[in-house]
Amino acid sequence: MSDEERSGADRRNFLKTSLLGTAAVASGIGGLFGRFNPSTGALEVSSARADTRLKMAFVQFQPHTVSTAWGKGIAEVLATQQIVDYDQLDGQAKLEVQVSLMDTLISQGVNVIFLQPVDSVGVAPSIAKAKRAGIAVITLNIDATEPHAAHVEMNHYFGAMDIAKAMGDAMGGKGKVAILNAPPGIIIRDQRTNGFTDGLKKYHPDIQVVSDQVADWDRKKAQDVLTTVLAANPDITGVYGVNDSMALGAMDVAKDKGLKLVIFGNDGEKAALEAIEAGDMTGTQYTDVFQQGRLAAAVATVLASGGVSAKAFASQGHLLMPYIIATKDTVGQIQPSQRW
Repeated sequence: MSDEERSGADRRNFLKTSLLGTAAVASGIGGLFGRFNPSTGALEVSSARADTRLKMAFVQFQPHTVSTAWGKGIAEVLATQQIVDYDQLDGQAKLEVQVSLMDTLISQGVNVIFLQPVDSVGVAPSIAKAKRAGIAVITLNIDATEPHAAHVEMNHYFGAMDIAKAMGDAMGGKGKVAILNAPPGIIIRDQRTNGFTDGLKKYHPDIQVVSDQVADWDRKKAQDVLTTVLAANPDITGVYGVNDSMALGAMDVAKDKGLKLVIFGNDGEKAALEAIEAGDMTGTQYTDVFQQGRLAAAVATVLASGGVSAKAFASQGHLLMPYIIATKDTVGQIQPSQRW
């Protein structure tokens, strides 16, 4: 046999082996989804599998630009699947409402629950109940103390450290800061606060935090709280809102009183980005929340369509989304389609 003939035979054997390997892999996949036909190279989905509907629901904290964007990203991916019934439910910022909604969804036998906890500790028994029923729970941005299938978030702690550095730079490395904070009991409250204070210690030790007050994630409440804080500390030159709504409330007060304050938020909602472009806010931590919802939905679809029970997880999966510190210099990088 000539070298050319041997080469041709080798290629034919390689292709034959590759085809058999592909058939074996596809046959394994077919155990979940259907039957592989090696003559056509097609995966034949059984009618029973194709007719099976999946049920998923998102129990949000409360209606807000963030949860609306998550819901839009989730719905966008799930609608493409053609086999998922999806609902978005209002937790009304109340633990007892979220617990009741979780109980209802568990009794209905949904496949996946997306959850933004009102209380990271208080919702833990409901997550454990869902897990016992084999229902995968995927949390968004706010984690819970009970391990579950997956958690999708931006990096709150290190993002807040970066905020502290950028904010301190804008303040010239000195001055006094007030924090407008979330209520206790939520994990990201601690992550965003500790990251910020640790960041100041690391990058700008001469900046002092003189007030840390709860403003309930709310713009109007933040206005009232900061007005009171400024009455007691008129020399404050910086304000950190643990979310953008509270930072926007600080912006309102600064504009009303004619004050020049360095104001940073956290999340990256559209109104905050516009305020940064207008020069009314200094910055925020931004992540693409639409994409966050899409990724959560993609994970959910893989788990549910693959028949993976929540009982199968050895430990909780964790996905961190990329972020940028949006300031006047960087906010232009965020495209209109990425703004929520």
